[in-house]
Amino acid sequence: MNDVQATAAAPDTKVNIEQTSLNTVLSPPYKAKYISATERPTIAYEHPTAAMYVQLFKQRLVRLKMKATTYSINDAAVADYFAKPNVSIENKCQHLVRYVAEAFEHYSVWDYSHAYYPGRPSQQNARTDAMEGTSRVLPTLAAWLSHYGPQPLVGLNDKPLDIVTMLRQAFLAGTNPQHAGYWGQLHDYDQRICESADLALALWLSREYVWQQMTAAQQAQIITWFKQVNHCQTVDNNWHLFPLTVQLVIKALTGEDSVAYDKYQRIKEFHVGDGWFRDGAKGNYDYYNAWGFHYSLYWLDQIDANFDRDFIHQTLADFVSQYRYFFTAEGLPFFGRSACYRLAAAAPLIMAVDQHSEVISAGEAQRAFATSLEYFISNGAMQHGAPTQGLFADDTRLVDNYSGPASSFWSLRALNIALFCGERCGLWQAEQQPLPIEQGDFNFSLPAINAQLMGVFETKEVVVVFKNDYLSEQSPLSRRLESQSSRHYWLEKILGRAQRPKNNLLRKGITCYSSKMAHFF
Repeated sequence: MNDVQATAAAPDTKVNIEQTSLNTVLSPPYKAKYISATERPTIAYEHPTAAMYVQLFKQRLVRLKMKATTYSINDAAVADYFAKPNVSIENKCQHLVRYVAEAFEHYSVWDYSHAYYPGRPSQQNARTDAMEGTSRVLPTLAAWLSHYGPQPLVGLNDKPLDIVTMLRQAFLAGTNPQHAGYWGQLHDYDQRICESADLALALWLSREYVWQQMTAAQQAQIITWFKQVNHCQTVDNNWHLFPLTVQLVIKALTGEDSVAYDKYQRIKEFHVGDGWFRDGAKGNYDYYNAWGFHYSLYWLDQIDANFDRDFIHQTLADFVSQYRYFFTAEGLPFFGRSACYRLAAAAPLIMAVDQHSEVISAGEAQRAFATSLEYFISNGAMQHGAPTQGLFADDTRLVDNYSGPASSFWSLRALNIALFCGERCGLWQAEQQPLPIEQGDFNFSLPAINAQLMGVFETKEVVVVFKNDYLSEQSPLSRRLESQSSRHYWLEKILGRAQRPKNNLLRKGITCYSSKMAHFF
C-alpha cells in the first residue's frame, strides 16, 4: 500500500468531530421516520411457473452454446499490480480498465450487446444475466472514453480495442428488434429496467463520440427502446432511480421531457436524515446508500445541473461527513446486501470532492479509494475478467439470488466516478491524507439510522453497532451464514436459476459489523 504522507496521531488522540449530530454525550430516544408503505407486488421471476422453468432451461442451453472459454490469463497480474506500493492509483485504474475491457471483448456476443461471463446464475435467466455483462461494463468503458477520448484502449495483451465501435455496435444491436442481440420488450418489475439505467448512462457519457455520430434513424431506434421505461412499474425502493436516469438522459439528448418527477419525490421520502436513505418504506439502511442512492443522484445532477442540485449536494455532504469514518486501509464494516459490490464503497467520497464539498479532502478520498481497491484486488477480488461473486474469491454464501455472473460489475462504480471526474477534481494529483482511523480513536452515534460508530486506532478497526434488532426471535443458527445445499446446487446447475440461501446478515439479526469482516469468513 502507498504510505500516507502524514504523521499519525498518538493512540490516545481523539479525532475532532465537528458536527453536533455526532455528539455522544446524551442522545434522545430513537424514533424512526415514518414512511408510508406500499404493498410489495408479486414479481414473476420470484415465483416461476412451469413455463418459466422451461424458458430458463432453454436460455441455459443457449448460454452453454454461446459462452467463451474462461479468460483468466491476467488474473494474477492484476492482483500483483494492485499490490505494488509505488504505482499511482491513476495508473492502477488504467490497468484495471484494460483488464476489464480485454475480457469483455472475449466474452461478448452479438455485436457486444451481451456478454456471457462465468459464474453463478441469478433468478432471472441466462440471457438477462448476459445483458448485465454488457450493461454493467459499458459505463466503465464510456467513462474512460469521456476522459481519454477516442484513442484505442490497449488491453493487457497489447491488443488495441476500439471502445467507440464497441459502444456503437452494442447500442445499435441491443435496440434493434431484428437483431439477435435485441434487449427485448420491457415489462413491469423487469430486471432490464435496472439495466437500462446503466445503458443510458453509458450513452450519455459517450454522447460526443457515439450518439452524436449516429443518423437520425439510428438515434430514434435507440430512444424508442429506452422510452419503454416510461410505462413500466418498479418496486417501491431505490428502483425509482433507474427510470429517472433513463428519462433525464432522453431529455438531455433529445429535449423531450418525460421525467417522472413523482418517482423522484418518492425517493426523497426515503431520506431519513444525515444523508441516509431507507431502501423503501420497510427496507434496510445499508451500503446501497453509497453505490445505489448517492451514485444515481450524482449522475442525475451531472446530466441535468438544474435537477434539484441543492438537495443532492447537501445530502451527499451530510452522508460523507459520517461515512468517511467507515474506511480503513484493510477492510470495511460491511452490512446489508450485495456485499459483492464492495469495490464501489468509496464512490460517494470522490463525488463529494467533485462537488467541492468541504467535508472531505481530495487526499483523504484518494486514500480511501486507493486502499479499498488495493486491499480487495491484491487479495483476489478480480478473477476471470470480472469482480468475483464474494468479498475476495467467489463465495456462494454472499451472492444474493438476484445477482448473476456479471452483477458484481457494480463494484466498478467508484472507478467510473474516478475516471469521469478524477482529473478535474484533483483526485489523481492529490497527496494522500490519512483516514480518520489512522489519526486516532473515535466513537459517535449515527442518529438517523440508530447506530453507533467506533474506531480503535491501536488495531485500525472500525465497528458499526446497530441499536435495534431486525428480528425479535433469534438463535445462533438463525444468525449464521448458510451454505447452499447439494440439492439446490444441482437444481441451480441444471435449471440455470439461483437456488441460494438468503444471507443478508442485517435481516438475520446481526447488529455488530467490524472492518475485520470476520463474520463473512
